[in-house]
Amino acid sequence: MATLDEVEPCDSLPDYHALPARLVIGTVLRSYLDPLFLTPTEVIHLAKPLKACLEQGTLIEAALSKVAAAQARAPGQEQQTRKRAIRAAVDESWAKARAAQAAFAAMPRGRKPVDWLLSQGARTPTGDAEYDQRVAIALELVEIKSWNGKLDRLLELHQWDRDERLSAAVDGVIGDVLASTAAGSDLFGTNLLPGTLLSTLCDMLFGRIGMEAMGPNRIGVLNALFRQGKLPHAKAAVLDRIRRQLKAPQPLGRGAFDQEAEMLKTLVGHLLTRDGLVGGAAMADALTVRYSRRLEQGGASAYRRSIIGMGEGQSDLICRIHYLTRIAAVPAAERHADEILASLDAAVCNELLIENMLVQTPDTALLERAFVRALAAIRTAPLPADACERIAGRAERAVDDFVKTGQLAVRLKQVEPVLRRRTVRLAEVACSGLIREDGALPLMRQHILEIVRQPQFQAELAQPESEVAQAEVRRLLELLDRLRQMATAPAPPPVLPPVLPPALPATVEVAPPPSRAVRNAETILHPASQQRGAAGANPVVTDDTAKLCPSCYSAKGRTEICGACGFPAKSDNRPGVHLVPGTLLHGRYRAGRVLGQGGFGATYLGWDDRLQVKVAIKEYYPSNLISRVPNAAAVSPFSDEHAETFAAGLAKFLEEARTLARLRDVREIVGIQDFFEENATAYLVMELLEGRTMKKYLADCGGRIDVKRTLSVVMPIAKALQAIHEQGLIHRDISPDNIFLTNAGDRKLLDFGAARQTARPGAGLTVILKPGYAPPEQYSNEGRQGPWSDVYALCATIYLALTGRTPPDATSRFMNDKVPKPSELGVALAPGFEKVLLSGLAMRWQDRPQSMKDLLRAMTNALAGG
Repeated sequence: MATLDEVEPCDSLPDYHALPARLVIGTVLRSYLDPLFLTPTEVIHLAKPLKACLEQGTLIEAALSKVAAAQARAPGQEQQTRKRAIRAAVDESWAKARAAQAAFAAMPRGRKPVDWLLSQGARTPTGDAEYDQRVAIALELVEIKSWNGKLDRLLELHQWDRDERLSAAVDGVIGDVLASTAAGSDLFGTNLLPGTLLSTLCDMLFGRIGMEAMGPNRIGVLNALFRQGKLPHAKAAVLDRIRRQLKAPQPLGRGAFDQEAEMLKTLVGHLLTRDGLVGGAAMADALTVRYSRRLEQGGASAYRRSIIGMGEGQSDLICRIHYLTRIAAVPAAERHADEILASLDAAVCNELLIENMLVQTPDTALLERAFVRALAAIRTAPLPADACERIAGRAERAVDDFVKTGQLAVRLKQVEPVLRRRTVRLAEVACSGLIREDGALPLMRQHILEIVRQPQFQAELAQPESEVAQAEVRRLLELLDRLRQMATAPAPPPVLPPVLPPALPATVEVAPPPSRAVRNAETILHPASQQRGAAGANPVVTDDTAKLCPSCYSAKGRTEICGACGFPAKSDNRPGVHLVPGTLLHGRYRAGRVLGQGGFGATYLGWDDRLQVKVAIKEYYPSNLISRVPNAAAVSPFSDEHAETFAAGLAKFLEEARTLARLRDVREIVGIQDFFEENATAYLVMELLEGRTMKKYLADCGGRIDVKRTLSVVMPIAKALQAIHEQGLIHRDISPDNIFLTNAGDRKLLDFGAARQTARPGAGLTVILKPGYAPPEQYSNEGRQGPWSDVYALCATIYLALTGRTPPDATSRFMNDKVPKPSELGVALAPGFEKVLLSGLAMRWQDRPQSMKDLLRAMTNALAGG
């Protein structure tokens, strides 16, 4: 049973009808409402349900007394006075509900109440537009006798987008439903442990539910709406439910200590982030109360020890600060102010927390903003102002003091072997507002100079192995130039940078030769040569006035029309389907012209504002399921059924991103730089490949090539697949479409959307088909898939390259297993090599080479002896 602790007194009838009051009504009348499938909105706005409820005399009297007692705990409140005020509000609600019943009697028979109300325009039945909207919603819901049915209708009404006030009213009633215990059981199932249910609610609030696991499409719609910030009232209701459940005496799990601790840790991870504590001081109190239940001794002592334990349990310094400053605002924590101050003081001086914060945060700019917000939280905490200012001042110096010890450079040396990246990281920290010119900055310059003088570093600069490496070099030079500028002026104190969309980047100059880069670094970093460096440094941005074309990201000068691609006079981006060129994504990337469009998404030429480099941006956009919202970048499913399929595909799209991230060290796999969710869909940011697919290469060569050229294409891919298989993954979609030949001579394996983990080869894998290339085991989700499945597809690719023909589809070979030998088609091959190739196309997986290593060895031996 959820608890009823603090209850804000209401001053007027609209206050009694607002969401906070309805949440209290739902709490005290839950045993009555849930069996009848009633929401608080229906009860207080409809005369018939309200009359039936008021006839439950004992229940109503107990509820009034309970609420009045909770309100009387506040200073200046008296229980009997509050009880009389609540009873008067009940009488007023009854009178208004009867008036609404009479007013809505004018509605034509058979009309939907909400539809009829909206058709009345500015005229409403009782003259109170907001009240009448809730009445109309309640009239529709009262006829539906299931929680999921009510929720489906509410989601349907919300997605109409016909009236902003209607959406707000529906949002609040969705909150009524999600606050119900019985509704939660219908929505998520009855077998979830309380802690698991709360974690699932958090996943839904933050748009993180994996739809393949959850199933019902209404959860997918809720997930998307919460992620887009379209259900603020419902979010408040769910957070209230989570808070009450945390404070309730019932265990989160089955009572096991370890299970309770793990569930609480998971919930804290959901609610406490570097942006703050979701739910504020009230949630901090609930988490602390739940933590105290793990302690043998209760009371004030347990609460004090729980504050300390909860704080020390946060391994992230910024999260620890947010928890401690929020718990300080809880009345129960007032007597423990000294302990909270001591915990804050210890946290900001904890070198391990500072080291983890600097090393484990990939984006220094985001870290700086989060740290400044944490400092503001300390200064505004409801604690003695002089103590807060002293701790905040110490925190401002803490990062600088830590870096001054040299431990950051030592730690980065341990975790980042690539000198170029290590130097970029040091330079990013040096350029941030976290350290000072009169503190650690001179030492940082020295650390950077020691690295750039190393021959290994100069070799990395001389031959960047990829476009990303070249971008990192440019990033480093930009940072070094900023360091030079900082050396000629006093560093400003840390301030919160304005969150504004960055301007389109200026023309980027190609990185200078390594020797010049090193001279540049020495010029920038040697204090004695600052004057010379100011004249001779070579900045990355060469012309602040030169703009890039938002379609192709080449310099277009001062002309309106791009000379390279003709934008905006010409554009391949279809209005209403593709993103508008120049659209900013994730505050960092810009989408340009469309490079390709498939059934499940579009790939755009993109620009990375931070690294100043072109990228490829892949957008999940299944055109048969969704459409672009008019005049916006967001997408919307065609229906609830489409939303369910879309959500499942979105989860697979993000799984592809995670797969690519795991394989970033394999050279032959397209490098992923970032992935994120935005515009109600998701995006992958990848290195931009320039070249052609193997399919296009074969077409350009007349349809087929000789064995030497074939192996020069597929051998690197085979070696990459071996590395993939060693990580427990299989690709499952190898074909000439998914092998790319870059202009630089590299071979890249594309499209990991079908890749899957296979701890037990083939167990439970979905059906992925590409006729001619898919082995027979992929035609069944019970098929035993494994590395040998990729062997089949790669051999089919080799067969096509040599013969110009796709091998017969596996389904046609069940009755007549006949694959024409390449030699029969006029291809000159060593007999041993042909035998190995055809063994890779065997119908029985046991008859094929069992790994890429086996295939390569067999082919090499056949060619050597052939």
